[in-house]
Amino acid sequence: MQPETTPAQPEQLSRGEFLRSLGLSSGALMALYCMGTLTSCSKADDPAPVTPPTTGGTSGITGNSSPAGGVVDFTIDLNNTTFTGLKTEGGFVQIGELVVANAKGTMVALSNVCTHQGGQLQYRAGTNDFRCNIHGGLFSTTGTVVAAPPTTAVKAYKTSLSGNSLKVTA
Repeated sequence: MQPETTPAQPEQLSRGEFLRSLGLSSGALMALYCMGTLTSCSKADDPAPVTPPTTGGTSGITGNSSPAGGVVDFTIDLNNTTFTGLKTEGGFVQIGELVVANAKGTMVALSNVCTHQGGQLQYRAGTNDFRCNIHGGLFSTTGTVVAAPPTTAVKAYKTSLSGNSLKVTA
């Protein structure tokens, strides 16, 4: 009679051995984390923007807020509950293909479509810039590229504030 045998267990690798087998050092892994590919070294993201309807009398927007619909020319009622956050520095909303932000007390409107691969931009109050949600490209409040991968600026729109009405034009 033969002795009973148990099947051989596969050898388990430690996390470090596994990463070394991939050719990744701990320094390379931390670089990936801190570059934004993973988010453990970054600050908590600013809150997600409100995305209101792009037109309509009760939406708080009057006029055309869609570049595809012709010349952009619309007014936002800041008393509308959807937009009251714009009264506070750091508040921002996405309206169709635009992002409107209260950037340190100055109203700013940009295309929210990243020129690299079409990701959406979100305003970051802590750094007073706009970050793409796909690869982390950065744009200034004037739309110029601050950090790659994008190489082309995004379109900036004119804003004018009168009381509780914010006008955005091409």
